[in-house]
Amino acid sequence: MAHTNSSSEGENLSRIKDILFGEDLQTIEQKLDIVKKENSVAFEKLKTELENRFKKFELLLQEKTKEVLTVQEKSIDIQKNVNDELKQEIVNITVGVKNDKDKTESALSDNIEQFNNTISKLEDTINQSIDKLKTEYETSVNELTKNKINKTTLADILFELAEKLKK
Repeated sequence: MAHTNSSSEGENLSRIKDILFGEDLQTIEQKLDIVKKENSVAFEKLKTELENRFKKFELLLQEKTKEVLTVQEKSIDIQKNVNDELKQEIVNITVGVKNDKDKTESALSDNIEQFNNTISKLEDTINQSIDKLKTEYETSVNELTKNKINKTTLADILFELAEKLKK
């Protein structure tokens, strides 16, 4: 019985609405149905448009990501090339420095050898000069001893000898 009561209440309500609103209620319901249909069509259009835009955005994002990766790979390649060039330049500089060092050492060794030879020749020349002066001195002393020269003459001879030694 509760069920019949509620259906009769629903019918009563429906009759009250018809009496109060009459055709206006049906018109309003029809207009609402039209608005619902138009809204659902518009909603579907918007939904489709949004999905299309998201797809375009996703494609654009993928394209830009590929471009970034390409640029990054090129940058890495360029960096590797620069590193290789720097390494080669360092090797070239190192080889150049080693060659310069070897040349300098060789030139220095040659100069030291020439200097030693010059010193040796100079030493020989000095020794010869000393030997010559010794011989002259001995000869002069022997002559003086033979001739018994006085002290002044001997002083002059020794002075001359000292002058020769200075030269």
